[in-house]
This record gives sequence, C-alpha cells and structure tokens, in this order.
Amino acid sequence: MADVKEPPQKKQGLHGWKAAGAVFGCGTLAAFGTFGVLLGVANMVLSSLSSGIDGSSNHPQAVLTGDPIPDLDPGEMNLCVQDVQHAYPPVDSDYYSGNYEDPALDGNWEDRTVRDRCVWEIMPTGSAPGQFEPWEFSYSYESVIDSPGELDPDHLARERFDELVEELSSSRGEVIDSGEGSLSERSHFFYEKSPSGGYAYFLVGKTRSTVYVMSFFSPASNGEITKERFSGEARHVASYFETSLQVLVPE
Repeated sequence: MADVKEPPQKKQGLHGWKAAGAVFGCGTLAAFGTFGVLLGVANMVLSSLSSGIDGSSNHPQAVLTGDPIPDLDPGEMNLCVQDVQHAYPPVDSDYYSGNYEDPALDGNWEDRTVRDRCVWEIMPTGSAPGQFEPWEFSYSYESVIDSPGELDPDHLARERFDELVEELSSSRGEVIDSGEGSLSERSHFFYEKSPSGGYAYFLVGKTRSTVYVMSFFSPASNGEITKERFSGEARHVASYFETSLQVLVPE
C-alpha cells in the first residue's frame, strides 16, 4: 500500500468538485483532518462486520477480546500504523502519516483527543492485476479520551458524528445514494459520482467515543464502481480497526 501525501496530478480536478477546501479544509472537517473529500467521490458503503470480510489472521491487533483497557498510555492508540495499513499489504513497519496527534505525549491528559489522517493508493481486494487503476483511500479518526468540560467523551463524539454527516450532506456533487450504514455503533454513507466520471464512497462512523471517516475514490478510467463493491471494501477495512476502537478507549 503506497503512502500518498498528495493526490496525483491527474486527479486534481476532483478537489473543486466536492469543495474539498470548503468542506474538509475548514470548520469541523478541517479539525478532523480528513484528506479533503479525498478527490471528490469515492466509495464505502457499510455492511456489518459479522457478515463482512475478516482481517488477516496474522494481523497484530493490540487486543482481540476483553473489556476496554483502564488507561491509555501516550501514543498507544495509533490506528493507521497498528491496524488500518494492514488491510492493504505490504505493511510498512516504519510507516508514519505525519498527522498523528496525542496530547498526552506532551503531558496533557485532561483535554485529550487522539487523531490522525492517513492516505494511500490501494488496489481493491480481490482485483486481478491490471483490472483497475489504483483507488485512493483515506482514513481519519478522532478519539476523545478525556475532556475537561461537563460533557462526557461519548456525548462529544455523538455531536462530532452529526456535524460530519451534516457537512458531507451539504457538499456538492452528484449523490447517487446515501443513508444510515450498518458498521460500528453508528454510521452514515455517501455514494457519489464526480463530474470527471469517477466514483466515490464516504463513510462516517462512530464507535464509543471515536468518530472516523473512510473515503474511497476510483478514477473514471475504472468505469462504474457499484455501491456494493465500495461497501465490501469498507467492511474489509473496518474488520482491522473495529476491535481496537472497542478496547483502546478507557471507560
């Protein structure tokens, strides 16, 4: 899975399509750090993990079963490195997104939200060599560990989830389908087509006090990518990080 710091030149036109600067470049989504509507339109519908594609058995998840840990050490929750990149081998043991933040690393434990944004070019699961041009995939998350205010972390995560869904709902683009998803505790998907002819899928999800956004984009040269194909890809990725969202956030 090749790390992508910026979208390839041939996909630049998609940025204006979904107002990447306006939607993901400012306001709530800017703080969230999602990689613009990642080129305009992509994939990701949701199906439950129980009916989805399981992650690789040698995938080194931090905790496989059990209750949430009592305390989260500084830097211990790093989903892009620990989980998400394993969905699309080869795994880079030295991978670092350059966007990772954990206030506890600087001694701030009371107002602590762990966040990151990672972007890659991928080949969708099950695709034959030469079948597709690479898709672009991004994963961003924001995990509220501790808050100094009266509102608890789960409440803050619920508010952030609603904000993200609203901002994506009001963005430009040809929305083919959208609605409630079946991944995580809550999720909402957007299946869209860009003016350039590419297809995209966006999924906003919430598990406990973590909110995340997944986005997939397939360029026009790949032809139509169905919602179901995107959904299966989202299911595949979620099978790698969902357990960590359950156990790495202290109660």
